[in-house]
Amino acid sequence: IIYSQEGNYGSVNRNDNNHGMSIGKCQWNAYWGRALPLLKSIVEKDQEQAKEILGDALYTEIAGSSADAWNRQEREATEEEANAISKLLTTKDGKEVQDDLADADITGYVKNGVKIGLVSLKALAYFADLENQGGSGASSRIAKTAAEATGGAEKVGLEEIHAYALKDATMGQYESRRSKVYEAIKGSNLTDVSHTKTEEKQNTPQKPQETPTGVSKGDIVTFTGGGVYISSTAEYAAKEKDVVSTCKVTAVNEKGTHKYHCISQDGKGVYGWVNAESIKELSSKAHSDPASVSKGDIVTFTGGGVYKSSTAEYASVQKNVTSTCKVTAVNTKGTHPYHCISQDGKGVYGWVNAADVK
Repeated sequence: IIYSQEGNYGSVNRNDNNHGMSIGKCQWNAYWGRALPLLKSIVEKDQEQAKEILGDALYTEIAGSSADAWNRQEREATEEEANAISKLLTTKDGKEVQDDLADADITGYVKNGVKIGLVSLKALAYFADLENQGGSGASSRIAKTAAEATGGAEKVGLEEIHAYALKDATMGQYESRRSKVYEAIKGSNLTDVSHTKTEEKQNTPQKPQETPTGVSKGDIVTFTGGGVYISSTAEYAAKEKDVVSTCKVTAVNEKGTHKYHCISQDGKGVYGWVNAESIKELSSKAHSDPASVSKGDIVTFTGGGVYKSSTAEYASVQKNVTSTCKVTAVNTKGTHPYHCISQDGKGVYGWVNAADVK
């Protein structure tokens, strides 16, 4: 997962975010003291080969400098230097040194997460990528903040650590990478404490059924992603819609393979026949009375303000998304009575209005 977000063996970013060069498959950076020690280790493996590839000047700088000579120095690479360094990195020695360093680094990242108290393997994988991208300060800050909010690091799962990463002033700027990492880890076979609890909640009798029965024309349902077909008996999907959308059922064919014709009511573009298993929540069966919503319930947030407290005057952010959320706290006396956390990576994390929970 980390490698897919960083680079390959020969990757050289000549000036990464104005912090000098970043090199190799984990993009070890010069400013943060990682690039030069890596290059020195490769050079020491075969000095003659390194001198031939790098040229006299660059070889002398690398071989003759202390390991911390580039620390906080924003050492950029010229185009010629970048080409030479890339060639060195892709030699047999270069790849072996990178593999050893990557193994040591990533093991260290995971150990740091374990020291904080994380037990979810998915959260630990996400933590490791945070640390590789933003350093130990960023990963520790986010994990500890999530732990404080959820009542302990052992309760922090993928959803919680991802939500707090998006809220973080620094790492939240990298929403695209955060979301890609989240999706990759979510699709893995790693265990997750939050996932287990969510499954238990969804399987209890009082919650909406995984595949609703008794759906009728005119019902409002929640489409959670999947194929959209041009007919109820079509062999192949016309398109795959990876969205969560509030839809109106405009036709039903109980004998069809794709029983329900759905049309988005929130602009998400679902228009066609869908499978029963693509409807995970039936809005008419979901809790809509604020008094019936309890801590631990799974609800659908349909968009609106997200607040820092249940009595806050102004929203800290407006989230124009439909998201499956877990209710982690309830204050019936608050203006915004439900504290919700996205279970689908949509970034809802905070107190919301009752009107925005369907």
